[in-house]
Amino acid sequence: MTCLAAGVLLVAPLAAGAAPPYAGSASCTPCHRAQAQSHPATGHAHALAPAVTHRLAATFPLAAAEFRRPTGFRFRFDGFTVRVDDGTDVLAVPMEWAFGSGGQAVTFVSKADGRFYLEHFLTYYKALGAFGPTPGQSALKPGNLAEAAGLLYKVGDARAGIDGCFECHSTGGLGRDLTPAENGVQCEACHGPSAAHVSSAGKAAVTNPRRLGAAGLNEFCGRCHRPPASDPARVDWNFPWNVRHQPVYLSQSACFIKSEGRLSCLTCHAAHEALSHDMASYDARCLGCHAAAHPVACAPRDCAGCHMPRVTPEPPLRFTNHWIGVYGAGAKLKPR
Repeated sequence: MTCLAAGVLLVAPLAAGAAPPYAGSASCTPCHRAQAQSHPATGHAHALAPAVTHRLAATFPLAAAEFRRPTGFRFRFDGFTVRVDDGTDVLAVPMEWAFGSGGQAVTFVSKADGRFYLEHFLTYYKALGAFGPTPGQSALKPGNLAEAAGLLYKVGDARAGIDGCFECHSTGGLGRDLTPAENGVQCEACHGPSAAHVSSAGKAAVTNPRRLGAAGLNEFCGRCHRPPASDPARVDWNFPWNVRHQPVYLSQSACFIKSEGRLSCLTCHAAHEALSHDMASYDARCLGCHAAAHPVACAPRDCAGCHMPRVTPEPPLRFTNHWIGVYGAGAKLKPR
């Protein structure tokens, strides 16, 4: 899948009769009310949902005209069921899970059988208000209805299995049928199992990513966003899809390296708040270090827009390049 996790945290099975390690995000609210009120506005909180209850479900153009693949297969929607036909036979596939908050896109996944899950061929793109081919699938040439419906991903495959996708888009562990304890990235996805913390009225410690330092936080977020490369020479910096792995690119930035731990993900992004689109707020972060070095103001000032350009690996998707640097005209993948 396009959301493949770089690594997952596995929870060891509990002994019989042991208390469950996860408390659930609702148990965090009484003591952390401010975070509990703001977190639902984040994309993380909506990273996974049943398709029918996704926050954009009402905007999915399910009554739109049919969609055709160049290979001749036709797609139509019957509510939240995709009907694929080749002019003779029809394959009906329910839209079970919706991956992605919808800030850019929502990709659908359904259980095929006990061993495989299907990543649907059609993804919803918010910028278009329409469905289009899921990234990585448009160039494929299906030979039958099953192949036309999408790509199969195996359960239990450590390298490219569907498990990692569910792990990074949910919280609290997965059941045997990959049903998440909680949909989306909720409190314990980052703070760890917190049943002991709750039962001890906060005396038992939980993970606080802010205490990890910049490099540690980059690795921590990289569990799902892809960790910094152990050998940067092995990364294809000219492949635009790699730009979506923020920790990988931030680790190469002179700003990150020379800040000696002062610049981290949390410098610009509030963990419990919705992603800000106020560019002036990001410029203010830049000027906190660079005001003296760059006394001449740009007109108009756009620090992040120039030094963290947006990259489009496939329209209409756009990702911010976190390799902060000086870019040449038309060059957005690697700074000079």
